[in-house]
Amino acid sequence: MGVNGLMGTIKEFLEGKYPASDFSFDFPDLLNESGPELEETNPELYNLLNEDLPEICSYFEPDDEARNQRPEYLNETQFKEQVQRVYEKAVKLMQ
Repeated sequence: MGVNGLMGTIKEFLEGKYPASDFSFDFPDLLNESGPELEETNPELYNLLNEDLPEICSYFEPDDEARNQRPEYLNETQFKEQVQRVYEKAVKLMQ
């Protein structure tokens, strides 16, 4: 899945076409699979995505009760906002 596939996956999530719970698990794996190619073709983009998104994905917690016990956990709105910020930076690196 090249860079366009990764960015397309993020865009689908942001547009509500990819469930947050699935994205939070799937994206780090997709990034890991595409990492070597992306690192070679666009190292700055790879570094941005690899630095921020796996951690953001790990903090998504859909369960209110579990989230209340860990302040670093994100609800879906917070999760989407943080992914959106990274996505906007990533789009600039693709130009």
